Amino acid sequence: MAAALDVSINRLVRHFGSKEELLTAALARSLEQQITVQNAWLSRAPRLTQAELYRKWWRWMNAAPANLALVRLNYEAATLEPTVTGLAGEVRADQIGVWRHDTALRLVAEGMPHERAVDEASLIKATFTGLVMDLFATGDRRRLTKAMDDFLERLTETVAASRR
Repeated sequence: MAAALDVSINRLVRHFGSKEELLTAALARSLEQQITVQNAWLSRAPRLTQAELYRKWWRWMNAAPANLALVRLNYEAATLEPTVTGLAGEVRADQIGVWRHDTALRLVAEGMPHERAVDEASLIKATFTGLVMDLFATGDRRRLTKAMDDFLERLTETVAASRR
């Protein structure tokens, strides 16, 4: 990072205070960029369902290597060992929790009871995370896009059934 910015490592760390604060700032910026992307989609189509939103995320991630790299940063941060990095637990948890919480709120807005939405949001985020991790490991976009489509069809059915 220091080389890309044409500054010394010491200057970069001094600016942020510590390596951990630098990493925390980078992760916050990454989340901010992703939230900006989602907010743009929602401003154009405020009634997107959760399934439609996840479909947009999948397409966005697969549209450009930089998009996938941005997402990878958050997943890697979530799995960092705190005793090695010093990265606070809440910073690591936010890499997943922000999206899980947003998913639960959106499911409630779609008519799912709150308690069920919280449970479903955990399952949804875990499934999405698993598919993304598989993508990182294998790069098999064709197979995983089919799996994502099947998953999102089931999500649509689950949301509809919860309203009955």
